[in-house]
Amino acid sequence: MKSVRGCLQLAGLVVLLGMASGCEDARQKVATAIAPASAAEVTASVGRQVTAGKFQDAIKEGESFLATNTDASGKLAWELAKASAQAADVERAVRYATEAVKAGAVAPVSLMGEPLLEPVRTDLRMVSLAAGLNGGPVTASPAVVPSATAGTDAQATISADGVEASAGDVSVKLPD
Repeated sequence: MKSVRGCLQLAGLVVLLGMASGCEDARQKVATAIAPASAAEVTASVGRQVTAGKFQDAIKEGESFLATNTDASGKLAWELAKASAQAADVERAVRYATEAVKAGAVAPVSLMGEPLLEPVRTDLRMVSLAAGLNGGPVTASPAVVPSATAGTDAQATISADGVEASAGDVSVKLPD
């Protein structure tokens, strides 16, 4: 008897899906109820929300997914880092940027060039991460470490004038 009820419920969903062909939002909700979203689908959705300026919605969706799933690619973390920076949540932005770099979704030096990370760019942890120090301490004198790209070194310097980070042929100087 339960299998008959299940078949009827599924048939009802199929009919509803057919009726909602003009309503993409309703169709997406039914599809999500039948098959949960993958990390790639959630990353794409979060990315669209970031592009649309819906940063809190992006964070909510991404973190809801990560509460019960993982994303080994780090791409969702990268989108969440940008959304968090724009939402003025420095702690989340740094945490997600670190996850994205460690997973290889983004190169450390790319952190300084991402416009959406502007609000957190001068945070010492972000500078350290961008310099290839993987969240380690940045000292007042230059710290030279091996870079992820062959043959280049990364440096980060903090002084009274501001922060300067470089990796290979890319250099960024941020005022204090």
